[in-house]
Amino acid sequence: MTVLDSFRLDGQTALVTGGASGIGRSYCEAVAEAGADVVVGDVDVEGAEETADEIESRTDASAVAVEADVRSRDEVDALVEQTVEEFGSVDVAFANAGVAELEPPVESYDEATWDRVMDVNLRGVFLTDRAAAEQMKQQDTGGVIVNTSSIYAFVADRALGLPAYTASKAGIRQLTQAMAAKLAPDIRVNAVAPGAVRTDIGGGFMKEDSGMESVQEDIRERTLLDRLAEPEDLKGIAVYLASPASSYCTGYTYAVDGGWLSV
Repeated sequence: MTVLDSFRLDGQTALVTGGASGIGRSYCEAVAEAGADVVVGDVDVEGAEETADEIESRTDASAVAVEADVRSRDEVDALVEQTVEEFGSVDVAFANAGVAELEPPVESYDEATWDRVMDVNLRGVFLTDRAAAEQMKQQDTGGVIVNTSSIYAFVADRALGLPAYTASKAGIRQLTQAMAAKLAPDIRVNAVAPGAVRTDIGGGFMKEDSGMESVQEDIRERTLLDRLAEPEDLKGIAVYLASPASSYCTGYTYAVDGGWLSV
């Protein structure tokens, strides 16, 4: 196997939660381009179907959309079961679904906001990891799990605050380590920690013309590569962590932030 061959995912099946848009859609496209069949899981089933259709029109991979709410154990278990029924295995699972909100000041913070963010971002990742690992343990080849964390797993943001989001993403970072320790050596578990990415999350406050341009400018000025990320910037790390190219990597959270954490 050449080094380029080690990035291929031919004959494998990848499950992606939150695959209807943003980073999740880029993950779906990336692994399909590397040869994997894809199950696109999302509460937005129409968006998931669009992702699946796009993959099948542009690649040789098969793609299926499945409606699933990661807050529900039953729905996550059903998502994994449908993946196996469709393709026979779950070789790679991206626990990516997440939400962000421009949260209220701490002194007026309400429990409903906290619970909503934690349920999707942390509980949802745990339920996805658990269900995927249960299936992977039944497979002779094991599997790979990739969680989506954030640079806010490492630091806080003084301007935005985001206590629930920050806490949930830090929890994912530690969950990744704990799951890696328990599931080694047959199942590898890593996480991606994106920086500021122009997606629809949080109402799209990192997109252009969102009204948050001053915050975006502060982030850009601190970012060594002098720009915010596009979802496509996460494709490379997705394929690397899913593929044999990262066969000696587990238990780590990889920042993809244009150098934001470096200064």
